[in-house]
Amino acid sequence: MDVYDTVFLGYPNWWYSCPMAIHSFLDTHDLSGKQVYLFCSHGTGGLASSVKDITADIPDAIISEDVFHVYQDDTVSAKEDLITWFKGLED
Repeated sequence: MDVYDTVFLGYPNWWYSCPMAIHSFLDTHDLSGKQVYLFCSHGTGGLASSVKDITADIPDAIISEDVFHVYQDDTVSAKEDLITWFKGLED
């Protein structure tokens, strides 16, 4: 991870947060000072506490407030929204 300045972290929202595998990844990789962009698929719970929980795991990272998230039934048609989000990060 040392060679990267920017990290895109994708995850599903399971039971109102991210899966334990994400927490384990964040526990074993130092993202201090790195720009982190989050993207998430979810059911009716939306992002719930996932962003707050990830932020608590990596308090020294720079986490974008612009989190891309998509409802599970809309993932197939979310390509254009994802591209728009991604291009907006360049601004």
